[in-house]
Amino acid sequence: MSDEALAAAETAAFVPATQPRRLAPAVVTSHVPRVAIVHDWLVTYAGAERVLEQIIACFPDADLYSLVDFLDDRRFVRGKHATTSFIQRMPFARKRYRAYLPLMPLAIEQLDLSAYDLVISSSHAVAKGVLTGPDQIHISYVHSPIRYAWDLQHQYLEQSHLTRGLRSAFARLVLHYIRNWDIRTSNSVDHFISNSEFIARRIKKVYQRDAQVIFPPVDVDAFELSEKKDDFYLTASRLVPYKKIDLIVEAFSRMPDKKLVVIGDGPQMSVVRAKAGANVEVMGFQPFDVLHDHMRRAKAFVFAAEEDFGIAPVEAQACGTPVIAYGKGGALETVRDLSQSRPTGIFFHEQTPQAVNAAVAAFERESHRFSPRECRANAERFSASNFRDRFTAAVEAICPGATRRSAAGMVGGAPTLTDAARGAPAGAAAPATKILAIDQTGVLGGAELSLLEFARQKKESVDVVLFDDGPFRRALADAGVKVDVLDASRLRGMSKQGAPTLRSLTGVASLVRETVRRARNTDVIYANTQRAMVVGAIAGVIARRPVVWHLRDIVSAEHFGRMQRMTIKWFGRLTLDHVIANSAASAAAFVELAKVPLKRVDVVFNGISEAPFRKHDNTPQTVLRERLGLPGDAFIVGSFSRLAHWKGQHVLLEAALRDPQLHVALVGAPLFGEDAYEAALKAFVETHRMGSRVHFLGFRDDVAACMRAVDVIAHTSIAPEPFGRVIVEGMLAKRPVVAMRAGGVTEIIDDGMNGLLCEPDSADELSAAITRLRTDAQLRARLVDTGYDIARRRFGTRTYIDGVSRILAAHAKRRTG
Repeated sequence: MSDEALAAAETAAFVPATQPRRLAPAVVTSHVPRVAIVHDWLVTYAGAERVLEQIIACFPDADLYSLVDFLDDRRFVRGKHATTSFIQRMPFARKRYRAYLPLMPLAIEQLDLSAYDLVISSSHAVAKGVLTGPDQIHISYVHSPIRYAWDLQHQYLEQSHLTRGLRSAFARLVLHYIRNWDIRTSNSVDHFISNSEFIARRIKKVYQRDAQVIFPPVDVDAFELSEKKDDFYLTASRLVPYKKIDLIVEAFSRMPDKKLVVIGDGPQMSVVRAKAGANVEVMGFQPFDVLHDHMRRAKAFVFAAEEDFGIAPVEAQACGTPVIAYGKGGALETVRDLSQSRPTGIFFHEQTPQAVNAAVAAFERESHRFSPRECRANAERFSASNFRDRFTAAVEAICPGATRRSAAGMVGGAPTLTDAARGAPAGAAAPATKILAIDQTGVLGGAELSLLEFARQKKESVDVVLFDDGPFRRALADAGVKVDVLDASRLRGMSKQGAPTLRSLTGVASLVRETVRRARNTDVIYANTQRAMVVGAIAGVIARRPVVWHLRDIVSAEHFGRMQRMTIKWFGRLTLDHVIANSAASAAAFVELAKVPLKRVDVVFNGISEAPFRKHDNTPQTVLRERLGLPGDAFIVGSFSRLAHWKGQHVLLEAALRDPQLHVALVGAPLFGEDAYEAALKAFVETHRMGSRVHFLGFRDDVAACMRAVDVIAHTSIAPEPFGRVIVEGMLAKRPVVAMRAGGVTEIIDDGMNGLLCEPDSADELSAAITRLRTDAQLRARLVDTGYDIARRRFGTRTYIDGVSRILAAHAKRRTG
C-alpha cells in the first residue's frame, strides 16, 4: 500500500455502505448528546482495552456497559464501573466467563441503552449486537468479527480439542447460531469503524458493509528512539501457537552466526526451548524496562504472526528498530517495505523457516536503507493522540455535537477539556499555524522547560521572543528554535506583589511595540507567563491577532498582589481569546477571579519528557552521589525548586531536624529577589548543627541525575501549587514522592497509590511520611512502580504538545476564518 493511499485511508471521511439502507439521523440538538460505550468484557488490560481507554478519553462523560466487569485496576476506564449483564452473576464467571459464549448474544441484548442518543461499541465478540432504536446512532469500532465463529473456526476447534465427538457437534452448532446472529445484528449498526484495512476487508466479506479505517492507539511515547544498534535480532510475544515464535526460533537455529533474543512466556515455552540453538537466548517473561532496552538495541524485530493489526511491530519502530514481518494482515499497513521510498522493514510471504532465513539475508544486504528516525516517524502515525483526533472527527461527522463537552463543563468539580484540547475535527488539512511565543525570562524554570519542549517539537512554525537573556535563550537556540531577546531592563524589579512604576509602564510600551511588529507575520500570539500575557494581550489588540495565555499559576492573594490580580481579571475578560491552564486548580482560580465562561479555559497538563531520566538507568547511584559530593551510604531526601518561602524548604529542614538519620539535598537557587530566604535556610542549618546532613547544591542543569542520586523526593510548597512539575519528574526518575496536599498536586498524586500526601506547612506530618518511606522498602517500590506508570501515561510530552497545538490552531482559525 503506497504512502498516499495509506494517508487517504487514515483521514478519509466515512464511506456509506454500498447496500441500500436507511441513513442514521444526524443528531443536531441544543443539548449535548448522551453517549454510552459498550465493550465485550472487562477483565484485563490488553489491545482492545487500549482502544477503549482512548474512546473513554474522547467521551469522559459517557456511561460504560459490558457483559462482565471484573477489573481490579480501574485507571484505564477512569474509575468507571460498567453496567453489566446477568453473566456477571453466573457461577465461576470471574474466571470462566468465556464458557458462557452461548449465552452472550442473549446477554448483550438485555442491556438497556434506550436513554442514549449515541451508542459506541468496542467489539471483538458480541458488543456490536446491543439493541438500539431508530432515533439512536450506533457506531461500532470492530477489532474483528468474531474470529472463532468465522474464518478461524477450524483452528479454534482444533486448539480446544473439539474436532470430534458430541462436544464438537455442540460447539459447531453454537458457532453456527452465533454466525447467524452476528450477521443479523450487523444490520443494526449505523457505521462501522475497523482497526485496519485487513479487518475492513473481513467486515466487508462477513457483513457486506464498508468500514472506515482508524488504526488503534499505540503508546509510542513509552518507547525511546535509539540510533545505536547491537548485533542481535529480537522477537517478543506471548508464546502461543498462532504467534509462530517456534518458527522464528527454528529459522535462527539454522543461522548459527546470527543471535536471536526471545522475550515472552506461555504454553509453548517448552517447544520454543527445544528448538533453540546455542545462538538463541530465551529470556522468558521480562518487565517492560528489559523489553524496552532490547527493542532499542536490536538490529531488527522479527514478527511471524498474522495479526489483525499487530502492536509489537509499531513499538519496535518507535524505538527506531526495523521489522522483519510476515507479509499478511496488519503488518502490511504498519511496516513500509523495500518497495517504498522510506522503508522501515521487510516482508516474508510464507510462514516457514526457509522464508524467514531468506528475509534475514535480504535485510542484511539492504540494511543501509533503514533509518531509525524513519522508523520512529512511521510509528508516530499510530500514536494515541492521532487515534483520538481521527476517532472524534469520525464521530463528529456522523453525530454532530457529540464531541462537545457537557454544558456544565465540569467533571467532579474540575474544568474539562474542550473540543480543541480533545482533538475535535478541524476540517481539511491546513498549513501549520504560525505561532509567536513570548516569555518574560531567560531563566530555565518550569514554565520555560514546558515551552522549550513545545518549541523544540514545533520549531518550523514557532518564533520565540524573550524579555531577558539567559540559559533559556541558549537552550532554545541549541534546539534550533528561532529566538529573539528584547531589551526589557525597565521591567526588572517588578514582582507579582508590587505596583507598576512609570519606568516599568514605559518598558511595557516598548515591548508592545516590538511584539506588534513581529506579530503581524504570525497567526496567533502564545503568552507563556503573566508579564508576557500583558504585553501579548495589548499587542494582539493592535496587531489584530488572537492571544492565548498559558496560565501556570494559581491567581490568588498568596501568589499575586491586588493590582496584579485586577490586571489578570480585566485582561482575561476583555483581551484574551483563550486560556490554557496547567491544572484544574489553576483553571478554577482564574474562572473565579475573572468570571469568564468555562469554555474560555482548557486544562492541559504539562508534558515532561522521560528521556533525560532514562540516560541514567545504568549509572550506579554511588557514582552520581560522588559527582555531586553527596554521602554514598546516607538516606537522602531531595528538594528540587527555586529557594522561595512559599516553596517550603524550611518545612523540610524542620522535618529533618526530627530525624537524625536523614540527609537533605536542596537543589535550586533564589531567583526573584529571594536571597534573604536562602540566608535564613543556611542560618537554620548552622544554628541546629545540621551542616553535615544538609547539602546546598545550588542551581543545576542536570536535575535528572540529581533526582536519581537521592532516595526520596519531597515537594513542600506551603501554598497551593499550580501544577507540581517536580512531582512528575520524580516519578519518571523512579523515586517515591511525598508532597503537600493542595492545588494541582492532588491532580497528580493519589495518596498511597503513587505518592504520599501531607498537610501543607506541617513538619510533623512530613517527618512521619519520610520516616515511613525510609523504613518501608516495599512501600517505596510500590509507589515507584505505580508513579512511573502514571507519569508516562498521563503526562507524556506528545499529549501536551498535541493539546496546546490544537488549541492554538483552533483559535487562530476562529479569529481569521
